[in-house]
Amino acid sequence: MTVHEVRELPDMRSLRSWARAHNTRIRYLGPTLDRHAVYAAEDGDTARVVRTPEHDPHPPPLVWRSPLERLRPVV
Repeated sequence: MTVHEVRELPDMRSLRSWARAHNTRIRYLGPTLDRHAVYAAEDGDTARVVRTPEHDPHPPPLVWRSPLERLRPVV
């Protein structure tokens, strides 16, 4: 059984630090239902995510999907 570990970090600074330490990129996943942007960095079966306190600057999607559905599946 494979487990994908997802944890939320408190802010973008923490996410940048984690991504730098794991030599990975940060990517935009989409908005929450409350229109806050969600960003993530992934390293293998581990992911760290952040919800920004300000509203997402991107236009809202016509059909909302959970940003966490955009994380890469572990094979």
